[in-house]
Amino acid sequence: MSFFLFFMILFSVNFVCNLILIFISIKNKSPRLYIRFFFLSILLIAWLAMLLQQLSGVDYLSTRQVSGNFLLSFWILVSFYLNKSLKLNLLTDFLNKFKDEVIKKRPKKIIGMILYISLLQLICFSPLISLNFLSGPLNLYWLDFLALALCFYGLFIYLKSRNNTESYLVKSDKLHLQYFMHPNYLGNLTFFLGLFLLSVGTTGGIWSIIGPITMLLLMTKVIIPEHQKRVSSRVSLSENSI
Repeated sequence: MSFFLFFMILFSVNFVCNLILIFISIKNKSPRLYIRFFFLSILLIAWLAMLLQQLSGVDYLSTRQVSGNFLLSFWILVSFYLNKSLKLNLLTDFLNKFKDEVIKKRPKKIIGMILYISLLQLICFSPLISLNFLSGPLNLYWLDFLALALCFYGLFIYLKSRNNTESYLVKSDKLHLQYFMHPNYLGNLTFFLGLFLLSVGTTGGIWSIIGPITMLLLMTKVIIPEHQKRVSSRVSLSENSI
C-alpha cells in the first residue's frame, strides 16, 4: 500500500466520521455534542491506521507504535470530559460560520467546511500517521524514552492545571491576564511534542513535524486569543457588577 492511498483512506474515514457527528449534532440541536466528541474520529483513525498497516503488510507492529496509540487514545478519552476550553476556543469561529452556511442552505460550502476540518485534524495529528505506517525498529531507543517522558509530563501538566486556570484568570487583573502562561495549553503542546519525537523514530517520520507546528500556530493565533477574549469579557462583566 502506498502512503498516498494510506492517507486518503484515513482522510475519507475521518471526513465521514465528522459528517456523521455534525449531522447528529444538528439533528439534536446541540453544538456541544460536536465540541465534546470532536476528537472521537481521531481515536478511530489511530486504530484503523494500525489495522490497515497490518492487513496490507506495510510494516511490523512496533512497541513505539502501540505506545503512541495508547497514549493518544488516553488523551482523547480525557478530552471528552476535560479539554472543553481548548475545543471551544478552537471551534467557536468554525461553528458560527458553519451555522450561517446551514441557515443559507449552501451544501457545497457545508461539505467544503467539513473537508477542511477533517484535513486540519489529520495535519495536526500527523505523528499518528507516521507511527502507524512505517513504524520503524521494533525496539525503543533513548529518543523514544525521552518522547514517552514528554508525553507523560505533558499529561501531568494538563491534568494538574485544568481545574485552576479558569478561576485563576477570572480573579486576575488585566496586566496579570496579559502574561498568563496557560499551563493547560502548555501541557497539551508538550504532549504532542512528545508524540512527534516518538514518530521521529519511525522511517521518514520527520515530516510529521507539520503536526506540532500547526498546533502551535492554532494555539497562538486562534485558541489563546479566543480564550483571552472570553476571559476578558468575564472580567469586564465581573467589574461592572461590582
